[in-house]
Amino acid sequence: MYIAMHCVNANNVVQDEICRFYGIHYDYMYKSCVISTDHQHHDFVMSMTEDDYKDFYDQVKAALAAEGGQIIEITKGNVFRCRKNEIRHGENQKCEIKRL
Repeated sequence: MYIAMHCVNANNVVQDEICRFYGIHYDYMYKSCVISTDHQHHDFVMSMTEDDYKDFYDQVKAALAAEGGQIIEITKGNVFRCRKNEIRHGENQKCEIKRL
């Protein structure tokens, strides 16, 4: 399974990324969703509340269970591309994801 997303890099430039998708988890300390991918030196991070994470988590489950191709895409929300174990903060995101 792959994930497509628009990412903000360290220079605040938006780049399109497609990565192998491994999963998500919520970082309670930094109030962020972390997307795990095959990029060994980078994390993909979205600032969000715990309630927004639970909603995003349910959307990810639905997208993974849906009929379609091998790509899920984040269609709404800012994703920060960070060095491994680095956290960037932004506005809380209300993300949307769908299966292509």
